[in-house]
Amino acid sequence: MEEKYQEVVDAFRNSTKMKIITLLLNNKKMTVTEMSRYIKTTRSNLYQVISTLVSIGMVKEPEVRPKKNYVEKYYSLNDDYFAFHDENLEDKLVDLSDNDFREILSSFLMAQSFNLEIIASSVETLPTSEISKLKKNWNFQIMSYGTCTSEAAKNLSPIIKNELKKVSNDGCEPDTMFLFLTLPLFFKGFKGKTTIKKR
Repeated sequence: MEEKYQEVVDAFRNSTKMKIITLLLNNKKMTVTEMSRYIKTTRSNLYQVISTLVSIGMVKEPEVRPKKNYVEKYYSLNDDYFAFHDENLEDKLVDLSDNDFREILSSFLMAQSFNLEIIASSVETLPTSEISKLKKNWNFQIMSYGTCTSEAAKNLSPIIKNELKKVSNDGCEPDTMFLFLTLPLFFKGFKGKTTIKKR
């Protein structure tokens, strides 16, 4: 368990690994060529990173599909790898060094930004019929952004966590995604110059 925890932490602190995991969560199976259209890095670097994920069992051995003059290798996540629960995971994350915690938080947020970009691109290409279906089911969809006090966030957090435990154990095939973030306003009142790095 400890070794797997360290592997997950290492993956979360690496933006390329997080983006690969995000892509495979959304698309189930992809080739490195397909991934390279979304991840701005060299294909050789992608092969190297995904080989590491395969070696630790986070990604399955590729499914080889012969084409006319070549073969395509399709990669997918190993669901069994992620089927573990560590009650002390949150404590372990808090016990990380400040720099390690910074890297993981930054990488996670970048990956979610990447995830939302993918979803936005998909929405842009949805046919009108699918948009109509989306509107009909909008009564249980949530799009919200706001601020609250730390005390309110502390009260809200356990409620969300308890509900997520229920839905993760309902045994149904997932057809809806969710993303919850509660973060301190660490930029509140910041008057210095902000530099946005291109990644």
